[in-house]
Amino acid sequence: MSKTPTRNQVLSFSLLAASELFLDGVKVGRNGKPAVSAKEEIPGYIEYSVSLTPEQLQQGMHSLVLKLSSYHGNNQIKNPFYDLSITEPYSLYVASNTGIILPLLLAGALLLVVLLFSGLTLFYQRHTHWVLFLILCLVASCLLVVEAWRGLFGYLYPFHLIRLYLVAGLTCLFSVLLPVYFLAYFRFQRLMLITGILALLTVTMTFISPYFDHKSEMMFGVALVASLAISIIAYKRQKSASKRGLVVVICSLGLFLIPAFHFAETGFGLSVCFLLFSILLQLLQQFVHDRQKAALATQLENQLLRRSLQPHFLMNSLSLVGELLHQSPRQAEEFIQALGREFRMLNEYASHTQIALTQELELCKNYLEIMSARLQKKCTLQIKGDPSAISIPPAILLTVLENAFSHNKYRQETLFELHIHRSMESVGIVMKLPVVSPRAHTGTGTGNHYIHQSLQEVFDGRASYVTEQVGDFWHARFQLPLISGTDFINRDEFYIESVQKQTKKTHEITDR
Repeated sequence: MSKTPTRNQVLSFSLLAASELFLDGVKVGRNGKPAVSAKEEIPGYIEYSVSLTPEQLQQGMHSLVLKLSSYHGNNQIKNPFYDLSITEPYSLYVASNTGIILPLLLAGALLLVVLLFSGLTLFYQRHTHWVLFLILCLVASCLLVVEAWRGLFGYLYPFHLIRLYLVAGLTCLFSVLLPVYFLAYFRFQRLMLITGILALLTVTMTFISPYFDHKSEMMFGVALVASLAISIIAYKRQKSASKRGLVVVICSLGLFLIPAFHFAETGFGLSVCFLLFSILLQLLQQFVHDRQKAALATQLENQLLRRSLQPHFLMNSLSLVGELLHQSPRQAEEFIQALGREFRMLNEYASHTQIALTQELELCKNYLEIMSARLQKKCTLQIKGDPSAISIPPAILLTVLENAFSHNKYRQETLFELHIHRSMESVGIVMKLPVVSPRAHTGTGTGNHYIHQSLQEVFDGRASYVTEQVGDFWHARFQLPLISGTDFINRDEFYIESVQKQTKKTHEITDR
């Protein structure tokens, strides 16, 4: 001792053994009962401390002897002796509580996240990546509690191996689920096959090192590297939110590699909690965006249905039916069938945020058939280009046609043209509408407003719509990103499922 302390000191040690403590030949403490056989030995606690007075720790040399036996230990643990120190009681109290409080606070926060996402999953929607995130938070919370258990309550040293196995098992489960979460979030194919490969690689890490801390460290490192690779691939494929996911994984990997943080004590907890809480923020932002998107979709659906049931259009159609019934019952029947098809398609498409361009063209041709019957002049749509594998918001081209009939007096046979131009990243659609005896505009602009809102909802500002008059034609130009209907369904899986349910319900009501 360099000098005599002024107050009592705490001699603490952490080891896997039963022990007796002798200071200068005097027995000052016992932890369990060391013996010469397993039958006679009484196991001690892994953490043990004894208070020593200043008289026992006078300045000068002292002899400290530990009498140990560890017959209830296991050869799988390569390092049975962990710590020996002499400190002030307050310093020991602060150090022990610091190592316990932070993990428990983080574990409690993760449990609250588990409760939140359990409620959202049960009562709102069931995304696969939501369920995986919920399980990740639960596993991480349990792992933090298990890590803090040693300093919180202590245990007899034979149970240390059980705790190490529990830590390794939870770390392995977390390390497998983490990259699987990113696979599910970015909707990669062959999910089960990749999950199996990741699980095999993670388990292999447990055989490389004999030390349990190193096993956990390598498993978590593999999980972060795999997650980084998945995020890079998703970013190159321009997956939604892939840039934010990539930044989160890179920051977590950097935090994990900081030498100042010992993995088993602080590195894992800090890395995991930064990762999970960053993902939580991202998922909550997505949740709010989805709710806003659903509200906008409902608003657009109501707008479309109201526009399709305009009193002026219905009155003119019913008047025409009355006239045709006396003049040509066959034409009346054909007109009623076309009118019924129009309302049926509008009712079906109104609950979708996106439909195939071929379906939209079918809607437009049917509308022109109705207008041909009303005007007693043939109105046709000529299509130039390939409309396949293109998706657009419902009824935007139909709205353009309706505006054309509202603003012009077509008295002769009329030909409308639709030109489709494709490039590597986008598709251009131009509808050419003849300008004939234009009427004064008396509308409120709801048609154009509907078109702009629909494009914004589906394409998030990546689509444009402009109109201009070129000679005797009015050009309506759409520039859309080249996204197929399949890609859209994969991106908004739950929303499409809800739309299908609503459509089925609507069909059932119509049938009744």
